[in-house]
Amino acid sequence: MKCPSCGRDIPDDSEICPYCTASIKHRVRIKAIYVIALSLVILAASYGVLAYYGGEVPITKIKDLGLTDNYNFIRLHGKVEGYPWVYENDYQVTSFRFKLNDGTGTVTVKLYGNVIKRMVELHKIPAMGDTVDIKGTYMYSSNSLILNNIDYLEIESPKHKGLNISDIINAAPWDYKNGAKVFVSGNITSVREFSFGFICTIDEKLDVLIPRAYYSLHILNISKMGSAYTKFYGALQFYQPVAPSDTYKVVNLPDLLSHPEAYNGTYIRITWARVMDRNLLTNTITVYSNGSSIPVYVRNGVKYYTPGTYVEIQGKFVNYKGTWEISVSHKNDFVTEPKWELIADPTYKVLEKKEYVPNGPMKEFSLVEIKGSVVDYRMFSYSASLTIWGNNQSYVVYVENKAMMKNIDYGRPVVIRGIVTYYNGQPEIKVRPFTGDLVEVTG
Repeated sequence: MKCPSCGRDIPDDSEICPYCTASIKHRVRIKAIYVIALSLVILAASYGVLAYYGGEVPITKIKDLGLTDNYNFIRLHGKVEGYPWVYENDYQVTSFRFKLNDGTGTVTVKLYGNVIKRMVELHKIPAMGDTVDIKGTYMYSSNSLILNNIDYLEIESPKHKGLNISDIINAAPWDYKNGAKVFVSGNITSVREFSFGFICTIDEKLDVLIPRAYYSLHILNISKMGSAYTKFYGALQFYQPVAPSDTYKVVNLPDLLSHPEAYNGTYIRITWARVMDRNLLTNTITVYSNGSSIPVYVRNGVKYYTPGTYVEIQGKFVNYKGTWEISVSHKNDFVTEPKWELIADPTYKVLEKKEYVPNGPMKEFSLVEIKGSVVDYRMFSYSASLTIWGNNQSYVVYVENKAMMKNIDYGRPVVIRGIVTYYNGQPEIKVRPFTGDLVEVTG
């Protein structure tokens, strides 16, 4: 007979081939291997179908994820931390990402290609503070979850609470929670571009952060929002320009002034105080908090701290010529203006569409189009200003991005489109980038 493995002639009573040592009586046939392989494929496919149609895939805690979970199909449940971001190539979005926190840890969720397209089509877009239930492939090396099907993503967004802008800008750090969902209505009066997105100021008071992810995917249209009275939805975030230092003792102003000797020479931090007065000659401001006030000396000057603004202070508590004060003089000392801002959700509502009115009245937050000639202009680091003469009167124009000023020169005719705002009590036309505003030389 012949060996079924190598094909050579061997004795009929052989149990093992003397040439290739293959077992003759107990050999596993190819057909059997095919059957076993097919069974495994069917089993895997069944698991995939179960997952696709909502089968009970158990929730995994992020803290329990490890190397043995690499490439596993898992389910996570948690909240979106911060706001999403994207990677782009030649102005095309190549990946969409967001942080997911379940209270035990954090992973990065990644979407690619057609999944991003479907996410936008279905408007199934995660935002800061949303609760998310998600299934995907876990990648141990990058501590990330790959979402391969938009059907595996479920989003639950808390109800938004309507607030006035004044409610937010005058609120103390403890008045709201980070991530609280709210909506406000107003006009975009400023647009500043950064790598992470755009800071849009509403009615010259409240900053709204438009994540670049929403802009690049054409989810939030700054041009449309800038040409309307708009309702903005989002999550509140308390922004501190400088991170506080742990080496400074947080104190309450009344307690500080009740026992001044106990704090003499101590580096302290006042988390929230209102500027009541300032003296540009002595570089001091007087701040008020919890029923008490104290002078603050700022070595680098106080011209930016106008009365009425809220500040956070880190400095040294000292007695200067018989008066207790806070001295802001050292490297880690600071006076900053912390504030609440709104992180935009991927939705908005136009309440009233606006048009540019030719030679329109200088009414606050109205859109106007003015034709005239350049009387004066000045270029700054990023912005520019010009004065034009038209309609037998002069107009002051502030251009937020000087790149919008091309071929400007004295006497040249121009067309200006912008929004009317007030600066130091006087009207001006503000030209905002990424909107329908423009500065165009016509001759």
